[in-house]
Amino acid sequence: MEYLKEMRKDGILLNAIILIVGIILAVWPGETLNVAVNLIGSIIVIFGVVNISTWFALKGVNYISLFLGILAIILGICVILRSDIIISILHILIGIAVLAKGISDMKVLVDVKTASKSWYALFISSIVTIILGLLLIFEPLMIASFVTRLGGIVFIWCALEGILIYFKVGKVINAKK
Repeated sequence: MEYLKEMRKDGILLNAIILIVGIILAVWPGETLNVAVNLIGSIIVIFGVVNISTWFALKGVNYISLFLGILAIILGICVILRSDIIISILHILIGIAVLAKGISDMKVLVDVKTASKSWYALFISSIVTIILGLLLIFEPLMIASFVTRLGGIVFIWCALEGILIYFKVGKVINAKK
């Protein structure tokens, strides 16, 4: 029972975050893409600098830190300088995230199906989420702005569907008391 309560709390928080990200992606697709890619590139560069600093702090003992640091800095700079390439594959990354979310939600529903009679609609909703994720992955001709907006709308769908699932989990918890 405690497991379900914790899962519900974490699930509602995660889905609220996904809802906010979805709204931002849907409303400001182009700006969001550029900012996100440059932010990711900057974080990778910072990760590289931290690894190189660790290597110096350990007086050259851990060469993996030096190697990872150099690699991360090069990768981060490439991401910043070639953000157009990252943006062109973003639909695949968003699709993978949506697909994973749909599969995860389906697992939660399977876990609580015996305690709830009305789980079928949410199960179908999870299938729709999986299909939307697959469409995002395998539709390479969509332009990046449209894909981002669609990704944002799909994130909103996923978040609302996830919130409904975790409210259902709450009803299951209350019914078992």
